[in-house]
Amino acid sequence: MSIPFLSRIFRPAAQRSLEAASGSHRWTGRPASGDAQAWVRAGAGTVAVRAAHFALDNPHGARMVQSLSDNVVGAGIKPKARSDSPIVNAALHRAFDTLTDEIDWTGQGDFYAMQRAAMADMVIHGEALLMWRASASGIPQLQRLHPEQLDRSITRVVSDDIRIIQGVEFHASTGRPNSYWIRPSAPGDALAGMAAPAVRIPASSIIHIFRPLLPGQVRGLSWLAPVLLSGHEIDQLLDALLVRAKVSALHTGFIYNADSSSPYSGQQQGDVLTVGMEPGSLVNLPSNKRIEFSEPPDSGNAPELAVSILRTMAAGIGLTYEQLTGDYSHVSYSSARAATLEFRRFCEAIQHHVIVFQFCRRVWTEFLRWQVLIGTVPATAFADPAKGLQSAKWLPPSWPWVDPQKDANAAILEMNANLSPLRPRSCNHSWRAERGDAARQPRYSPP
Repeated sequence: MSIPFLSRIFRPAAQRSLEAASGSHRWTGRPASGDAQAWVRAGAGTVAVRAAHFALDNPHGARMVQSLSDNVVGAGIKPKARSDSPIVNAALHRAFDTLTDEIDWTGQGDFYAMQRAAMADMVIHGEALLMWRASASGIPQLQRLHPEQLDRSITRVVSDDIRIIQGVEFHASTGRPNSYWIRPSAPGDALAGMAAPAVRIPASSIIHIFRPLLPGQVRGLSWLAPVLLSGHEIDQLLDALLVRAKVSALHTGFIYNADSSSPYSGQQQGDVLTVGMEPGSLVNLPSNKRIEFSEPPDSGNAPELAVSILRTMAAGIGLTYEQLTGDYSHVSYSSARAATLEFRRFCEAIQHHVIVFQFCRRVWTEFLRWQVLIGTVPATAFADPAKGLQSAKWLPPSWPWVDPQKDANAAILEMNANLSPLRPRSCNHSWRAERGDAARQPRYSPP
């Protein structure tokens, strides 16, 4: 029996494996089991508190929230009615302008300001929370709530068909929320006194906005979660670099001599001599004296490390490095254009998949319901899907051109080649004749 034959017999069997699923020491400390949904439920509250502090106290955190809110919402995502009658569309636009200015229950802004505030809440807390209220004039209004007013502590099984997960009550058969458990006061309210218990409010009166990351996700996760630790560490790094720069600017000398005399003239305070040296001056030292100056250590590649961390943070939040830092010194036109196009795709996905679907459409539906109550829109037309009243096309702010001349020429070429349709002008005709009598508007009641 030969040796090669034995080696073939006792050779370990080859195994198929994935490096990402291996148990090597390189994966020490990383989770190998568990449910990501459970991690979100357990840690989202802590992450939201840290993210709020990061967004208020850190310049990069504040820049992240501002840049995402300005680019995703900006001046506002505005509706365009899509009924088959231009006259009806123009009348709906005028009526919606009235709702736009009155929809904020606190009067701090209009509907588009509430869009931006909801976007900022999603970035910081991972979710936005609004509640329908009835105004004295009958116009439907929205009250912006703190996301933590949705009580996370309420999680229980009510019945075979009803379950509550972190304050959101579901029908198990449908999988959709039917009510929310809302605390009357926001966290940290000095006038609230003892925390009041949460109140059950129907889902038709609540607008809950968040970006779902996992199947079955109930509450949102702060968008700053991937960058919070890096942001905390880069704060310490920048503080250390600042201290090192201050130390390097110090002119510190050590005089070695046999007696207590000094070749410099100045004020002696204990063991410290405060002197002033003239540029180009020469000082003769006795043979028994010498002077040595401190040489602080160089910071090495710490500035490059800080730039690398900031690039990682920008990628984690969805921004470009230039948007995060405001540093456009090393960017070219082609790279800026490529980064801008990629960022715009990200913003458009958030605009239409989250803001429009979860927020704007709900507002349009309540707006039409209000129009039915005051008699402006017939109930039969509202209930008929063929009329097209229940849906509107939501138009985000247009993106500015990176290079106006090149982009304008490209747009002209597309229109000349029939690759880009011309947008028709909006109709400004009135929907119906002005009524001589002012009909009294019925009071709006939240759903």
